[in-house]
Amino acid sequence: MGLLDRVLLTFYTFALMVFAALALVVALGYQPAFEAFRVAMLSPTGRWATGVGSLLVLVASVRLLYSAFALPRAQVVHETAFGEVRITREAVDHLVQRVGRQVRGVRDVRPHVTIGPDGVRARLRVWVSQEVHIPSLAAQVQDELRRAVRDVVGVELVDLAVRVENIGTDVRRGRVE
Repeated sequence: MGLLDRVLLTFYTFALMVFAALALVVALGYQPAFEAFRVAMLSPTGRWATGVGSLLVLVASVRLLYSAFALPRAQVVHETAFGEVRITREAVDHLVQRVGRQVRGVRDVRPHVTIGPDGVRARLRVWVSQEVHIPSLAAQVQDELRRAVRDVVGVELVDLAVRVENIGTDVRRGRVE
């Protein structure tokens, strides 16, 4: 739970506590509290204040419900003798992108990685140079990525689809320093 959620939860709890206290006082027959609320609703300032307060409680309610039922971020978890090691989907995504770009003939790689209970799945959009044999290049990209994910992340790459988006005429040039 992040800082924003904690602040919202504190505000939400305080607002519900005030509402519950006022409802209890009115339910016990204390008429001045009910009369004060009725008078406040007759003035434009009181209606605005009540509307803004109600809107804030509604926004906090929606945010807290979303936080409670949102799916956890996909990650790979390894148990070690010293505790857990968590590898996020974004980290695997960057690894796939970096390794894919290192294959000769690949100009650009845009991966989409998902992590499931059986392993990692990846969909690659690849831009290649004109002088490469695409089936061989795709097989090489798949082999390199399977090895890298297994060696670095420690899980199997169970599915890897390569889609060639563009065949370019310019060859990727090395950096000149």
